[in-house]
Amino acid sequence: MNLFVFALRNLQRRKVRTILTIAGVALAVAVLFSLLAFQAGYEQELTKEVDSLGIHMLAVPKGCPYEAASLIMHGGVIPKYLNETDLDRVKKTEGVTLATPILLHQFMVNGSPHILYGIIGSEMRSIRPYWKIEGRFFEDNEERVMVVGKGLADKENLKVGQMLPFGPKKEPFEIVGILDTSGGQEDEFHFTPLSEAQRVFGKENKLTTIAVLADSIDNSGIVADRIEEIPDMQVVTMTQITGTILNIVGSARTLLLSMIAVTLVITAVGISNTLLMSVHERTKEFGMLKAIGARSADLMKLVIMETLVVTFLGGLAGVLLALLGGGLIESFIRANVPYAPSGSLIAADPVMAIMCIGLSVVLGLACSIYPAIRSGKQSPMEAMRGEIS
Repeated sequence: MNLFVFALRNLQRRKVRTILTIAGVALAVAVLFSLLAFQAGYEQELTKEVDSLGIHMLAVPKGCPYEAASLIMHGGVIPKYLNETDLDRVKKTEGVTLATPILLHQFMVNGSPHILYGIIGSEMRSIRPYWKIEGRFFEDNEERVMVVGKGLADKENLKVGQMLPFGPKKEPFEIVGILDTSGGQEDEFHFTPLSEAQRVFGKENKLTTIAVLADSIDNSGIVADRIEEIPDMQVVTMTQITGTILNIVGSARTLLLSMIAVTLVITAVGISNTLLMSVHERTKEFGMLKAIGARSADLMKLVIMETLVVTFLGGLAGVLLALLGGGLIESFIRANVPYAPSGSLIAADPVMAIMCIGLSVVLGLACSIYPAIRSGKQSPMEAMRGEIS
């Protein structure tokens, strides 16, 4: 009989133990695969989101620049402001090609938070040429007009030409355009001319941040240093934002990897214990097999084959479990990680799946060595003694 078929039949004879062992391996592999997929997806989407800004740096009020930049990227509101004088100074800084002001304001509509971006439309569109729009974009000197993101329009059932009560006084604003889906946070924003945003919410001469484009990305560090010479202003580059956030995520990943390592060790101990118990219980079986001509190497191969089958199935089940539960994992992450990127946070690929399944098989191989050696030492005399007793 084929050794593989013989191993499968042996596993089927002990269904409960086999299923429990597969489940233990599957759980460990599912956690590992989910963590790797999250790390890849988060880094990919964060980089894409930062690149989509089309700028080299953000000038923000002095305080915690990384937190401020993260809030600005995702529509959060910071308590401090810059002013028009700060904007003039940034524009006059050597090496600055473009400095465009932005005012963010959060307001509530039927209990739900909405984000307003007050911008200089002509300047913002020059650094985001990929923006496509249904309808038209507003002129910088227009009043009571706005553009909304596609996600917000679909959610609120907004149309081009619709009048929308806006601001504390519920002034009628005309929706002149709807941005096509970009995959970023801006899909959920309101956009108005900067002057209108300042007027409606009483923020005259106030700016949340200044988006800066340097004459060369290679000079962005020098330009940032020059801008920081302006009193009460700090600068954070897009590279710093990405690096800082990924470092934080990396620290959490290190902790999770440590936990997974402990889980794998516990799983390995469980597999080894299960195999040793199986070898002990099958003393008579192995002895009888030797009595009818099986060699010690054949018994060792049998134990190893059974273990590899179990760990392979466990690894495969773990990957499938992680893929099926990806949506739940992503929902959990979004609920507990503030300002996560808007794209998919779980990026799985075949190489990652093969690596995780391969790790489970290697783990099984390592765990099967000692039990396999024990099985090869069984003697026909012990089997006969057991039968007689």
